[in-house]
Amino acid sequence: MKKVLIAIMIGLMAAGTAMAQTWDKSKVVHRGTDTAIAAKDFGYNVKPQKKYTIAVVVKSAAIPVWESHIIAAKRAGANIGVNIVTYAPTKADNVEEQTRILEDLVTAGVDAVVLAPANTDAIRRAVKDLLDAGIVVVYDNTMGPENLNYLTFVGIDSVEAGVEIAKAVGPMMHGQGKLLVLAGVPGQSTSDLRVNGLMDYVAKNFPGITAESAVTNWQFDQGRRVTENYITKWGKDLKAVVAVGGNQAEGAVEALKTAGMTGVIVGGFDVQEPQYVAVKNGSETFTVSQDVYDQAYLSVVAAVRALNGEAVPRLIKTPIAIVTKANLDAMDERPDALLKRR
Repeated sequence: MKKVLIAIMIGLMAAGTAMAQTWDKSKVVHRGTDTAIAAKDFGYNVKPQKKYTIAVVVKSAAIPVWESHIIAAKRAGANIGVNIVTYAPTKADNVEEQTRILEDLVTAGVDAVVLAPANTDAIRRAVKDLLDAGIVVVYDNTMGPENLNYLTFVGIDSVEAGVEIAKAVGPMMHGQGKLLVLAGVPGQSTSDLRVNGLMDYVAKNFPGITAESAVTNWQFDQGRRVTENYITKWGKDLKAVVAVGGNQAEGAVEALKTAGMTGVIVGGFDVQEPQYVAVKNGSETFTVSQDVYDQAYLSVVAAVRALNGEAVPRLIKTPIAIVTKANLDAMDERPDALLKRR
């Protein structure tokens, strides 16, 4: 694996040297304009002025949602005509490994990096090094350090996502009972902001609901264990379990099944294979789409436009949708479904 990575990096270094010799980068846009645009209005078309090399760095290659990001980014590269190289820590959400990847990309001299940070603040130095090297940085799905001159963030408003989950589950609970919120990795904005938005909305709008959040690091096993603990703590008063991302909701389903508890509302996140199957068979009442395909695809489009010298908004918002059996097939985001997209 190390030999393969070294070979790839040598190839990128050679490509970067060649580009540096023939390409005037003085017109490249590094910081987006302080405006926002909806993903559907940003558009998918761009013609690269050069054969750019764009590195896509996600949090894990083994988790379905990041596999879908890679599929979308590669599709964008093929459609637009740029080189896409993809990287991920071998261990999910590993900050140290992702940092080393970013450090290597500075040396390699890629033109742009599309990044889903493993931790919003912990990768600050590595992102700054990319920017100082003149490499365009796009945040994909997860916000990175804000006080740096990154190009744009492509993704949902995470506070709004939390609010939408609360709006969905509150009425399902008839405004009463105990709600367990399964958080992701502390320090990742996607988890922290979604949980905050959800908890604040429930507190203000559903006074009959008691909500508590617990860290599960996006993992199935941790979602199961945490839910088991809350089954012991709350018993039949547990009326709903919702996740703000990852695969922890499916772990909650397993815990509830083992405990013989029926009628508990479970809400997942994303529309990958585990969530699709769970909603289809009724073990999850709903899941949430954040349009992961457009997040990755439009991140590549934004990078190419910036490399061309075109202005790019600093926020490109993808839509949030509650997905139930009624709209499940239309919102399918599993890899096979994404491979059939434009």
